[in-house]
Amino acid sequence: MNELTVFHLLDQQTDRDSLQALANGLTDTFHEFCDETFPSEEPIDWPPLRVIQVTSADELKDALFLDDRIDGLMTDDGKDCILFLLDDTFSATDEDGIPFPLPLHALEVDGVPLLQWLYTYFPAIPKIVLTTPGAERVRVPSSRWVLKPKEVFTNISEHLPRIQHLFRALWEPRFWHALRHYVMTEAGTSWHTPGHNAGHAFSRSLFLQGFRHEYGAMSFRSDLSVSVHSLGDLSKPDSRTPLSDAQRLTSEIFGSAQSCYITNGSTTSNKAMLMTLLRPGETVLLDRNCHKSVHHAVVMAGAIPLYLPANFNARLGVWGPIGMADLRRAICATYSENAKPRMLVLTTCTYEGILYPVWEIARLCERHGMLFYADEAWAPYLSFHPFYTSVTSNGKRVRYNAIHETTSAHFAVQSTHKALAAFSQASMIHVSLRFKMLFEGEAADWKWLRTRFALNGHGSYEKFSHDLHEVLRYWHSTSPHYPMMATLDCAGVEMRLEGLKLIEERLRWVKTFKQRVAHDCGISEEACFVGLREIVGANSETFARDGYMHDPLKLGISFISPSACNKFKDLLRESKIQWEKSTPVTILFLVSMGTVEDHFEYLYRAIMKMKSAIGRPECDAFDSSVAAAVNGQATVLPRDAALCDGELMELGQTEGRICSQLLVPYPPGIPVFLPGLTITRPMIDIVQAVADTEGPDAVHGLFVRGKKYFVEVIRHDEEDKIQWLTARPVSPITERS
Repeated sequence: MNELTVFHLLDQQTDRDSLQALANGLTDTFHEFCDETFPSEEPIDWPPLRVIQVTSADELKDALFLDDRIDGLMTDDGKDCILFLLDDTFSATDEDGIPFPLPLHALEVDGVPLLQWLYTYFPAIPKIVLTTPGAERVRVPSSRWVLKPKEVFTNISEHLPRIQHLFRALWEPRFWHALRHYVMTEAGTSWHTPGHNAGHAFSRSLFLQGFRHEYGAMSFRSDLSVSVHSLGDLSKPDSRTPLSDAQRLTSEIFGSAQSCYITNGSTTSNKAMLMTLLRPGETVLLDRNCHKSVHHAVVMAGAIPLYLPANFNARLGVWGPIGMADLRRAICATYSENAKPRMLVLTTCTYEGILYPVWEIARLCERHGMLFYADEAWAPYLSFHPFYTSVTSNGKRVRYNAIHETTSAHFAVQSTHKALAAFSQASMIHVSLRFKMLFEGEAADWKWLRTRFALNGHGSYEKFSHDLHEVLRYWHSTSPHYPMMATLDCAGVEMRLEGLKLIEERLRWVKTFKQRVAHDCGISEEACFVGLREIVGANSETFARDGYMHDPLKLGISFISPSACNKFKDLLRESKIQWEKSTPVTILFLVSMGTVEDHFEYLYRAIMKMKSAIGRPECDAFDSSVAAAVNGQATVLPRDAALCDGELMELGQTEGRICSQLLVPYPPGIPVFLPGLTITRPMIDIVQAVADTEGPDAVHGLFVRGKKYFVEVIRHDEEDKIQWLTARPVSPITERS
């Protein structure tokens, strides 16, 4: 990176000297900020800030994108953008040629208000409106915009403290900055946890000093305790500390009403959220193929799951998304009052990278008084690049990230560690502004929500927030890992500063890699790689028309046969290349913010050694009856089934019995057996096949003795003590069109 860019939209370009003075002033201040905020053992040559002046909204668009398609390919200046400066007033003339001032919010790009256009395409990039005395006040779309007097930027030297404060407000990782400051300047003799005491237990050990050396001193010195009250405590979210300040900045970056740091992965996020929102006996519409933690949460909440139809691609051995027709049928169905679903839970994107049209699903849910909960574990980067947008049938540009303005899900959980610069287990919960607005209306469909989180007889978002944090106390460790929380803080800041560039690079790398592999293998890209068409099959046009999309950063390669796939995995092991997951005929590689361009070259070389193995599978990887293994509904309340004493039975003999545990082929963590399901022969067969071919350890929950597999079922004498779900809340769920 040679330069970072600041785009300045102004009425008319300034002279060269003024432009250079602005660029120099911003650069000097930015370098000082970076030296203080992002220190390194070796001096860093921070890139200069180059100011690009444009005088119209269309000129701004052309400076950002390579063409009118806005398909993810940005200009070099565009991908290096870190800041927008926008004058508040522009010159215009009426039909008679009489000049008049035109406010910034009146400008348009392709018929869309400029401010909305910027907020849609670049939600995380800071946008500063430069105001002039006496001008009409600009109506900005959200509080994420900053208004500053124009004089602050025309004479930076006189307003240097304001610019310094602005940069800190935009880009300083609050918690990491405070944590480092404490470690470097304030920490002294430690008489508190953790027991390694800033690493002394390792450095003073003859045997473990090498361990400390390999990890680095800061890893141990920054591993502190909640005893250091000045830094903050996850259990005290309302206190004004660097930790709470960091979460507020994260909320601003991701565009949420509030964001919570989680130190035990999205597993904990899912459990805490569903326990906060659901009550025993309430119905939840559930993606059958969601992560096992969601199923755990349903058990803990005592909720009744209504599983949505699962789509299994037998040729590839992967689970596809739920179609919009099935979603509409489930959301819009007529329910009895006591069985009306309170929530829809979907995984977007799926493990293989299918993104749902969240804007349409959110609209349907809101019309029917149903919360929309998006498990966004695999795609925490969607809000940081224009590629992840789509155009609806009425021409409106919308985003695929679950949390964004009015087209938003109500909640999203993200596994920050899966794709961004964060330690394992680092996760976030995002609560949308849209959800917060539900407490401000009077719609009858949301009376249940306002009653559930009421304060003095009125629906209260603050009461919801309090309850959420109270439930999080059930799950949070009272000894969270401070370095992990620092990476959550830094991950969001990095994506605000570099997200455009990082994603743009990887989109280009993937595009080039696919073209190169397909050309050199002598077959089409569709035959080499797993995309939307390959996953959803014959219905691909319908899915595409409904707004579904495949994320290119989920790089799936297909093989002509299971034996070819296995031989290629052996080659990968020899080449020291580790993949994310595989099926008998596919291998999935995740492209994350840590992926480097050389990785593609290593993978390409491996493919060229066995290029005849790449291609569309010659036959199905699984029997088509596998889909039947996961399309049943619970017969018994899952919580009752899970809490039974139960009995162990040999797997092959359990057909017709009620399961009381989960059996999960892992990855991807999609359960086949669930508490409360009546066990069928297809369920038995799929678990048996995975255990026999991949080993019993590949099925989480399987009890093994010798060479026999066992599963826990409800005892016959317990069946009279449990709640049977004899009348399903609605029939259309299981009736496919």
